[in-house]
Amino acid sequence: MTGNPSPVPPADDDRAKRKAQAERRTLVMWGYVTGGISLLSYVVGLEPSFIPLGFGVLGCIIAWQLNAKGERHGLYAGMINLAGILIWITFNWSRLRGWIGG
Repeated sequence: MTGNPSPVPPADDDRAKRKAQAERRTLVMWGYVTGGISLLSYVVGLEPSFIPLGFGVLGCIIAWQLNAKGERHGLYAGMINLAGILIWITFNWSRLRGWIGG
């Protein structure tokens, strides 16, 4: 029998590394996606709703997880999401102040 030998299946360590990289990339992606949705909500006109705030908080949680793993993307995603939260607070300040009673 002549020909190429069948490829060797990847070791368990290689599979674990690829799985960890895929999970890291997924977290990085969702960190930026939530920040993008949070900021794009203002362009579309959803300032009074809780959609930008919810995505901003979710993105900050994801950014916190990335920072805990030592990812530099966690800092950037966190800044984008925190900006979305601060814009929401600024836009809804009068309503929030009324709820607080001030």
